[in-house]
Amino acid sequence: MGTALTDLLQVLISSLGQGSVYALLALGLTLIFRSTTTVNFAHGSLFMLGAFVALELMIFGVPYLVAIVGSLVFMAILGWVIDKVAFEPLLKKDHVTQVFATVAVSFIVTGIARYFTVDQRGMPPLLGDAAYIKSAGLAINTQHLAMIASLIAVSLVLGYFFQRTRIGLVIRACTSNLRGADLVGINVKRVFAIMWALGAVLAGLAGILAAPTLLVGPDIGNRPLVIGLAAMALGGFGSIPGALIGGLAMGLLEGFSGFYISTQLGAVAGLVVVLALLIARPSGLLGMKDTRMQVMT
Repeated sequence: MGTALTDLLQVLISSLGQGSVYALLALGLTLIFRSTTTVNFAHGSLFMLGAFVALELMIFGVPYLVAIVGSLVFMAILGWVIDKVAFEPLLKKDHVTQVFATVAVSFIVTGIARYFTVDQRGMPPLLGDAAYIKSAGLAINTQHLAMIASLIAVSLVLGYFFQRTRIGLVIRACTSNLRGADLVGINVKRVFAIMWALGAVLAGLAGILAAPTLLVGPDIGNRPLVIGLAAMALGGFGSIPGALIGGLAMGLLEGFSGFYISTQLGAVAGLVVVLALLIARPSGLLGMKDTRMQVMT
């Protein structure tokens, strides 16, 4: 296999892996936004916390997969608590107040993590010794494959959940017409709590998958939050397929521009494209043209 083709395939796989993490972040943000019409600025700290909790459990001797499950359960509970403590009491407040509440949650979560550790630590890859698959000149990072497989699995599970389960159909009814769902007796507050829990789990899973490719510390969620928001904007606010497409696109833009042009450009290429697209099409690729938010009264 030629060097150029080998480089292309390796960049493609690594970019899709990174894009899968961004897509999970954007998907979690979108689930919360679709139900509450609030942008969750605590999502980056939840990304950090998922990796942080999993790593802490492993340090205490918990097996890798059990630590991942334990971290995701913790994230689901935390998402529920955040909704009940920081969001539900503000349901009748304006959106600016709700958004600032998520900012406050972000600082609290990061501050707590910083209290327990001030250093950055490495997290072992999911497949341990089988960190790379080498074939025909390719050296594929298995962590990137795990990222891609996780996004596919999450997409299939969420698709089944929202299309085939009773509670999923109830949630869809709420996101389609919040006032109508409230009037026919659907427990809207419970739906909000479920979506916050799901959003937190997706943020935590993204953090866990990304952790072996970076150092885990209290501030690792800052840049992923920006990229996740950009991916959601690129795909279209409120669009679940758009979140998936936007996240993968951000990964591809970052990876290919970084490899073929310059590393410095790769860090901002996706953001430049998002800015240009939003100027031409403010609703994003798949977003609704009417982006006015609902307010529950």
